[in-house]
Amino acid sequence: MTGPSLDLFAVFARVAETGSFSKAARDLGLSKATVSKRVAELEAAFGVALVARTTRRASLTEAGERTLMHAQRIFESAEAARDEALEARASPRGRLKIAAPITFGLRYLAPILPDFMSAYPDIQLDIALGDKMVDLVGEGFDIAVRIGAMEDSSLMARKLAPVRGRVVATPAYWDAHGRPKRPEDLVGHRCFTYANLPNGSAWRFENAAGERVTTRVESIVAFDNADLIEPAICAGLGVAQQPDFICWRELDSGRLESVLDEWSGLGFWLHVLTPPGRGAPKKMRAFSDFMHDHFGAGKAPWVKDRD
Repeated sequence: MTGPSLDLFAVFARVAETGSFSKAARDLGLSKATVSKRVAELEAAFGVALVARTTRRASLTEAGERTLMHAQRIFESAEAARDEALEARASPRGRLKIAAPITFGLRYLAPILPDFMSAYPDIQLDIALGDKMVDLVGEGFDIAVRIGAMEDSSLMARKLAPVRGRVVATPAYWDAHGRPKRPEDLVGHRCFTYANLPNGSAWRFENAAGERVTTRVESIVAFDNADLIEPAICAGLGVAQQPDFICWRELDSGRLESVLDEWSGLGFWLHVLTPPGRGAPKKMRAFSDFMHDHFGAGKAPWVKDRD
C-alpha cells in the first residue's frame, strides 16, 4: 500500500503557508476546487482533519501542524537528494582554499598543481603556504595538507604516507664528532632544532622493543622552516632531526648520513584534512583523491627502506 503522494503534501503545505485556498491555488496555478480536493484527499488518507476552513482563512488543526512538520522534512530531504544528484552530474567547480606546509608545498605540491588544474579547470585554487597550524573552520579553509599526529583532532583526516624523522649530519661531521649509538649520545652535539614544535630541543625516540627515550639536545639555532636548516646541516655545521620527505635525496646521494635508524622519531603521517561533516563537496573529494593518487599507497618518493 502506497502513502500519499508528494503532490498532495505540496498542495497542503502551500495552503498552510498562505492560510488560504485561493492564494494557494494562484501560487500553484491550480483551481481553488482542485486545491480543496487534494487537501481533502490527504485528510482522507490520514483519517483526520488537517485544515479548519472558515470564510476568511484556512487554519491548521493540531494534526495539521504535525503533518506540516513532516511535510517540511519530506521537502528538505527531496531538495537534498536533488542537490546531490545535480552535484553528481556536474564536474567539480568553485573556489578551493587550501593550506599546506611551506617546504612540502614548494617541493611536492607546486610541481603537480598544473596536472590538477588541467584536470579540473572549473576549480579556482586559493593556496596558503605556512608552517603554523591553521584553524580550518575558523579561517575558512576547505582543505589542509598537514604532517603530524591526528589522534585528538575532530577534523576528517585521510592518511596518505608515513613520515619518519631521521637524525642527520654530513659524514664528515660524524667522522669528526662520533656517531651516536643511543639517543643519549646526542648530548654535546651541535643541534639545529625546529621552532614550531612546542619543545623542539626535546627529541623523542622509541625502538622496536618499545623503549622510549627523550633526549634534550643543545640547540645552537632554532629555525621555523626546515628549508632554512638544510644548508647548515649540509655545510657540516651540526645535526638535525629532519623528516625524511625533506632529506631523502641527500641521504640517497650520500651528502647526508642518518644515525640511530633503529630508533624511530617523528612517527607522523602526511594527511589531507577536511572540516568535520557528513560529506565533502565534490571539489574537495577531487583534491583528496588527486593527492592520494600521487602520495598514497606507497607512491611517496621518500617511502623506502633505508634501515
